[in-house]
Amino acid sequence: MINYDQHVHTSFSFDSNEKMEDYMKLAGQDFVSTEHLEFNNPEVQDHDSIPDYTKYVAEIERLKKATGKRVHKGIEIGMSAGQADKIKDYLAHHTFDIKLLSFHQDGTKDFGSDIVSHLDPLQVTDQYYQLMWKGINEFHDADVLAHFDYGVRRLSLTSGQFSTTAGVLLTNIFKVAIQNNLAFELNTKSMYKYHNIGLYDYAIEIYKQLGGKRYTIGSDAHDAAHYEDHFRDALDMLKAHDIHHINVYRQGAMTVVPIDDIPEDL
Repeated sequence: MINYDQHVHTSFSFDSNEKMEDYMKLAGQDFVSTEHLEFNNPEVQDHDSIPDYTKYVAEIERLKKATGKRVHKGIEIGMSAGQADKIKDYLAHHTFDIKLLSFHQDGTKDFGSDIVSHLDPLQVTDQYYQLMWKGINEFHDADVLAHFDYGVRRLSLTSGQFSTTAGVLLTNIFKVAIQNNLAFELNTKSMYKYHNIGLYDYAIEIYKQLGGKRYTIGSDAHDAAHYEDHFRDALDMLKAHDIHHINVYRQGAMTVVPIDDIPEDL
């Protein structure tokens, strides 16, 4: 079994118009999409962003028959204050092969929005990781901690500024993640579109030194053109940190994939 993209959005997410079948033309034998679950989403006037699960499953079954490929169900859980019970209730009634845990918003703004780039970067950084610390203690029933740097994507921070402002909080967040078997996601959108490669070098080493052993790679694609974007670069980064495997989730199970078994042309 080879690696494949563990963070992908289709038209079942509020912020993507890409059809699942367009990704399928590029995917190997396995494909998963991870659709947004975001209650009180400030990006859509505080409405709930919930995938249409019935239609989602039907489309997966259709594509499995049409392509002969294995198509898996995924969800990106947007966690923010006071939403743990809603999230738990939703997950109790819907099954997924992989669950990403994300922190996007504080109840009034999404940290990926333009407004964040005009705010004090150190205050935003402190606020975001305080929210993540509180949130991951309230809810951690997932497989992957996605894009640890989401809250600072729109900021210009050096690794030193980040370390001084958020280093202790991030270390404590990773301790909770590891205790609950949450994998570290190398989010190639963060790394290459938002130029946060240095932060990933910094954070991987913290996660590793704390005893973390699970790693996934996700493009965070919202269109097929970015599917598996920069995956070979992310694999090389792991090897540079003396990490020689990635983890893939499907059918409720985790598989270890040696990086040396992954084709060079990925």
